[in-house]
Amino acid sequence: MLTSSLVELPDHAALVAASGGHPVVRWDHDQAGFGRAWSLGGAVGWTVQGRRGLALMALGSGAEAGRLVTAALDLVPVPRIAVPVDALPYVGTALGEGDDWDWFWTTAAPVPRPGERTVVALRPADAADLAELLRVSSPRTSAQPGDPRVRTWFGQRDASGRLVACAAERDQAPGVWHLQAIATHPAHRGRGYGADVTAAATRVGLTNGATAVTLGMYADNHVARRMYERLGFRVGQAFATRAVG
Repeated sequence: MLTSSLVELPDHAALVAASGGHPVVRWDHDQAGFGRAWSLGGAVGWTVQGRRGLALMALGSGAEAGRLVTAALDLVPVPRIAVPVDALPYVGTALGEGDDWDWFWTTAAPVPRPGERTVVALRPADAADLAELLRVSSPRTSAQPGDPRVRTWFGQRDASGRLVACAAERDQAPGVWHLQAIATHPAHRGRGYGADVTAAATRVGLTNGATAVTLGMYADNHVARRMYERLGFRVGQAFATRAVG
């Protein structure tokens, strides 16, 4: 039992303070959804309601984050964890399958792109085209048409009227726009459409008062990584998500 090493944090403000104001805690965690949180040394961890149920997230050095997660799992058994990649060897419980992914953020609008002028907010009538685009381009996407968490779908069509790129936007935390389901049709990649929809959605968010715009991507998507970095996004944390047990 390692629980004696934990310090339970009473609220979201205490979690932000214990994390040193880490952007993931400030901009990826809604204080209205605060459950439980802890610190251990320089690491912090908290529960979050994810797509697959309750999960435990952690930040900090690999050793401390791994110790924190091991201890917290004694208190709150969860089916999944999301931890810094270098914390995995220090998690003292059996882990199953999962993904490595990076969390990005920006507070500055990207350099304007000419193609942004053709990016529009999609309508309910576009749902079938959107579903087909996501089916062929992004089978692991975190959102689909009709997802109640999505406020706006952005899309871009080519000269023939075919939907070739999209991005979804939702409110991750108060005043923060989170982009997801950013996708480009495989037959139209390499033409800047993904950058156009990402830049347009980011600009709309910041213009409309968002403090920050965030997004996540699978760590093996090196093309997307280069695109996001060119648009001014920075990696806030490299995560590993794993099933527990």
